[in-house]
Amino acid sequence: MELVVDINFRSVPRWKDSKKRSEHVSQRMVDRGIGINQIKEAVTRGAKKLMPDRTIHVEYKWYKVVYKEFMLKDTKKIYPITVIEL
Repeated sequence: MELVVDINFRSVPRWKDSKKRSEHVSQRMVDRGIGINQIKEAVTRGAKKLMPDRTIHVEYKWYKVVYKEFMLKDTKKIYPITVIEL
């Protein structure tokens, strides 16, 4: 299964604020020095917690990633919401 991290989710019609979400997560990643590869690593290796609003919180090493996940055929799409330092 392929894992795709999409931080430019401006075209997601379900989220009216998708442009703001995209800018927010991009800025948080830059502020904390976390790249897409670190997000992939956290998603595959970190401890996950499913929240009632269907977001997933994953803690890995010194950071936490909050994201939504969608399955499209053989691809798992990850839409990060924010990145937090622990």
